[in-house]
Amino acid sequence: MIHLRRFATGLVLLLAWGLAQAAPAIHGRMETLGDPPNSITVLYLWGTPYERGLAHGQLCATQVKQLIERLALGACLALHCTPEKLDEAWQQMAPFVPRRYQDEMRGLADGAGVSLRYVRWAHAIPDLSEFHCTFFAAWGKATHDGHLQQIRALDYATEAGLQQFPALIVERTDSGQVFVNIGWLGFLGCVSGMNASHIAVSEIGENFGADHETLAGEPMPFVLRDVLENARTLDEGVRIIRRAHRTSSYLYCVGDGKIPSARALRTARDFCEVYSPADYPGERLDEVVYWSMGWERNGKWNRRVHDALQGQWGQMDHRTGTRDIMRELGTGNLHAIAYDVTALKLWVANASPGPQIVPAYDRRFVPFDLRRAAAQLP
Repeated sequence: MIHLRRFATGLVLLLAWGLAQAAPAIHGRMETLGDPPNSITVLYLWGTPYERGLAHGQLCATQVKQLIERLALGACLALHCTPEKLDEAWQQMAPFVPRRYQDEMRGLADGAGVSLRYVRWAHAIPDLSEFHCTFFAAWGKATHDGHLQQIRALDYATEAGLQQFPALIVERTDSGQVFVNIGWLGFLGCVSGMNASHIAVSEIGENFGADHETLAGEPMPFVLRDVLENARTLDEGVRIIRRAHRTSSYLYCVGDGKIPSARALRTARDFCEVYSPADYPGERLDEVVYWSMGWERNGKWNRRVHDALQGQWGQMDHRTGTRDIMRELGTGNLHAIAYDVTALKLWVANASPGPQIVPAYDRRFVPFDLRRAAAQLP
C-alpha cells in the first residue's frame, strides 16, 4: 500500500511537471492602477514582438476582441468605408509597417481569437480621419524646478467607447528599451507615451490638403512607437519622424527630459518642419512650444493656450497641464496626460465609460511612475 501511494504521488508530480513543461510561458502580466471608477489596467509585456502580442491577447481576450471589433466595424459606419476600402488602405500601408509590428499584431489576433483582418483595420483607422488635440512642452526657467513638463490632450470622439478599455502598456523591446504606451487594450500603435530614456511624445491631427497626404506610408501610431522604441535623445526622436514614410498631416511634440528641451513638428507626406521656441511660428514664450486644435498662429485655441501658459510661466508643473490647460480650457476629452518627463512620472485621466460621459479632463488624474514600472519587468 505504501509503495502504491508513493507511485501515485510520483505520477501526479510527473504529470504536473509535464503539463508545466508543455504549457508555453505567457510573456506578460496585468495589474490595476488607481481606485474605481478611475482605475486603469497596467499591462506588462516582454519577449519577442509576437510573444508580446500573444500575451496581450491572452491576458485581455474579451476586452481586445470588443475594442478591435468596435473599431473595425464602427469605422465602416463612421467613415462611410466599405470593408474593401479598409483592406485597400491597409494594403497600401503594409509595405511600410515594420515587421515587428506586423508580428505583434499577428500575436494579438492569435492570443485574443480575433480576426487579423480586423486588427489591421483598427491600426489603419487613425490615418483615415482628422482629429484636433492640444499639447505643450515647457522646461528650464519656464517651470518651477527646471523639469520638462509636457501634456497630451486627446480630443477623439467618445462615442466610439474606447474609454471602456483604458490601458498603460509597459513593454521591454528586444533592444532593452522600456516604454509606456498610453492607450487602450487591443491597440498596439501609440498616440501618447514616454520611454525610460526620458523621451515623451504628443500629437495633433491636421489637414494640409489631399496633395500632401497618402496612404502609402507608415501609419502615424507606428511612427510614434518607433520614437518610443528607438529614440534615446531628442535629436533621434526628431530624426525618426523626419525620415519616416509619413502619410497624413500631423503636428508632433517630442520632448527630452534629460536636457531638458522639446521640439514642435509640423508634418505631412512631403514636408517636416521642426520648431524650437526661438523660431516657433506663433506667439512665442521662452523655453515653451505648444499647439492646440491646429497650427494656425492666430487661432482661438492657440491664443487661449498661450495666454494660460504665459500666466504660469516660471511656475509650471504637472498641475499647469491638468488644471490650467486641460481642465480650465476643456481639452482632452478622451484621454488627458501630463508628463514630468525629467522625473519619468505622468498623470493620466480617461473619459468615463457612460452612459453619461464625463470628459477625461474633468475626471481624477491617476499618477504613474515609469521608473518604478520598468523595474518590475523581467
